[in-house]
This record gives sequence, C-alpha cells and structure tokens, in this order.
Amino acid sequence: MGIANRRGASRAKLMALACGALLSVSAQAAEPIRIGISTFLSGAGAVFGVPAQHAAQMLADSINASGGINGAPVELTFIDENRGVDSVVVEYRGLVEGNKVDAMIIGLSSSICLAVAPVAEQLQMPTVLWDCGTARLYEENQYQYVYRTGDYTPSNNVAAALYLLKTHPEVKTIAAINQDYAFGRDNWAAFKDAVKAIRPDITISAELFPRLGTSDYSTEISRLSAQRPDVIFTTLWGGDMNTFVRQANSRSLFKNTILVSPNGEAALQQTGAAFPDNAIVGVRGDSYAFSPVMKDNPEHAKFVQDFYAKTGAYPSFPSYHMVQALQAIQASLQDWNGERSTLKTDLLAGLEGLELNDFTGHLVLREDNQAMEGQLIGTTRSSPDHEFKVIGDIAIIQPALTSPPAGELSQEWIKKLTQDAVQNVQLLP
Repeated sequence: MGIANRRGASRAKLMALACGALLSVSAQAAEPIRIGISTFLSGAGAVFGVPAQHAAQMLADSINASGGINGAPVELTFIDENRGVDSVVVEYRGLVEGNKVDAMIIGLSSSICLAVAPVAEQLQMPTVLWDCGTARLYEENQYQYVYRTGDYTPSNNVAAALYLLKTHPEVKTIAAINQDYAFGRDNWAAFKDAVKAIRPDITISAELFPRLGTSDYSTEISRLSAQRPDVIFTTLWGGDMNTFVRQANSRSLFKNTILVSPNGEAALQQTGAAFPDNAIVGVRGDSYAFSPVMKDNPEHAKFVQDFYAKTGAYPSFPSYHMVQALQAIQASLQDWNGERSTLKTDLLAGLEGLELNDFTGHLVLREDNQAMEGQLIGTTRSSPDHEFKVIGDIAIIQPALTSPPAGELSQEWIKKLTQDAVQNVQLLP
C-alpha cells in the first residue's frame, strides 16, 4: 500500500470513529424513557423489595450501556410501598400528572395494585404490575392501560396442590398458617379448593391467620405441633416467613410434617440451614437462579453472576419478576421510532398480546392482560455448594393446568379440577 492510500485509510478510520462518537453522544443526549417503580424499600417487605430494586437498576444500566431503547436511555424513579397504599397512590399521581414518567411499574403488594389500577386508567398511563398476585384484578375489571407480567394467585397455588398430590399421594391431613389479610386468605383458599376438588377425602385440621408482622409464632407453632398434620401450608412471606421458619425449626415442627410454600424460594437463602429439607416450594413463575432449564443460557448466567457480585446473594423470584416487567417494556418498544409523541401509544400496542422469552422461560400476555407462564416447583434439599437449601425434583407445570381461561372466575374453575391434572405433572429428568 502506498503512502497516499495509507493516509486515505487513516482519514476514513478517523471519520468512522468520529461518526461513532457522534452517535454515542446523540444516544446519551436523547431524552430518557422515564419509568417510575414502586416496591418495598423499607420495612419487612424490603427483603423482597430491595433485591428487586437492585435487579431493576442492573437491567436499566445494562440497557443504557447497550445504547438504550432505540437510542433513548432508561431512567428509573422509585417509590417506597412501605409508606402505605394512600401514599403510593399520591406519589403515583404526582409522577404522572407532573409529566415526570412515561410508564409505571407497580406493585409488590396486591393492595397497591388494586388501588393504582383504576387511577392508571383514569390518567391513561401505561402501567405494568410486576409482582402482586390478586386474582381480583382482572376478574372484577377490564383495563386498557394496566398489564401484569408476573403470575397470580391461582397459578402458583394450584401448581403447589398438583405437585403435592403427585409426589405425596398418601397425604391425609393438612393444616395452614397464612397472614391475616387478602393475600394470605386468597392463597390458602386457592390451594385448599384445589386439593379438595381432587382429593375430597383430605382433612383440613387447622386454619391459622396471624396478623401481618407477627414476631412471635409460639402459639401457632404449639397448635400446629399438637395437630401433627401430614402437611403445613403457608404463604407467609418476607420477614414473617423468615421468623416463622426459624422459630419452627428450633421446635422441630417439620420433623414429621411436610412444609408446602408456593412462594418459599425467596426465603431459602435468608433462612439457611433452618429451612427444612423435603419441603415443597415454588418460585411464583418459572424463574429460578439454579433452574436446570437455563443452565446453558449465557444471558441468564451473566445476570445471576452480576446480581451476586452486586448484592452478595442470588436472585430470587421477586427480582426476576421485576426483570420481567422491565424486559416487557423494552420488548414492547422494539418498533418504536424514537418519537416522543408516539412513545406511550407504541408501548401499549407492544404490550398487547406480548410474547416474551425472558431469562428462564416463555411468557405470554393473554387477552385480559394477565401473563401466562410455567410454574417451577420442587422439593428442598441440602447442597454441597451452598449454605442454604436448593430445589430438586423439579417440575415446570404449564399454565393450562394451573390457570383458568380468561373471563372465568378462578374459584369456580379450581373446583372443577380432577385427578387428570395431577397425572399430567411431570418431573424433570
């Protein structure tokens, strides 16, 4: 190559670098896509909410490092749900009416989701519900602006019932301990109705409803110990679940009783050796850091590694639920042309009927805006690699077995379950 040609190549290279730099500056200078997020940042729910916040920020940082969404960076604003329903609604209105957000991600708590959903419709704000599980949301109303990207109460409780009856057909008695508010009572009703529909011979020996935030479960543990049921069912969560497990372990409550907890995976790392072996636990969906289905997925492996490096723990299902919500917004805007005037309408159009391959499975938003996904559930066991229990003997139960069709009341559909559903549950090899 002659000197002139080398100089021409150098000029071309410099021009290419300059263009790349201009594109990078342009992307960085683009007006951000502003997303408001509510989660528990304090109080007992923070054991779920803060890791979910970390997951949201990690994904937003990753999106921005890759050039944003069609050149627009993502900017997050967080609301603390521990301040109460009324406060969250006021802050939601403030962000929306102040034109400070383009979309909202709402709701670790079902009460928050139920309160915010009608406000979202009134204000015409695209709103994604990331974790709340109440079936009432879409059974009592229809929404144009509100989508739920996580699973809900019927799915994970029916999955727990099917798995229990598949793996322990000898069960004869079940007792329950759940928090005394809608979440605890609704989850127990779904599980109990599913069990009784399939096995009406099973006896319910106790139904306990301690108040939310209980610090001493000695009375409840004494009653459960006296009952000696084959199974103890619970959807206690956050600090309540951790306290109950530790106190129950110190009194050997689970020595001869199977613990069934559809949302128990979130407590495994936090309770360590105190969590019993041979408990049946779910992840409220199909997302699990050690899922054998995703063991060769490099994107999932990177997320798990990065999350551990940032937090010192592995992601549990609330963190995955948050990621699903953000990924849904990102995927829904893939055809957005970058014009601010069309952002919200394009986002809503993208959410309609969205199919999303997330870190651990396939998610579909059906016609009532409720996500459908598989339910990963299994049995706890000790691991030589970790100081906490992991999930083995895993089944991933498809939504057709665990969820009523859109428009059908879950409590009526659950009562029609038969033994055929149990037979269709298959454990992974």
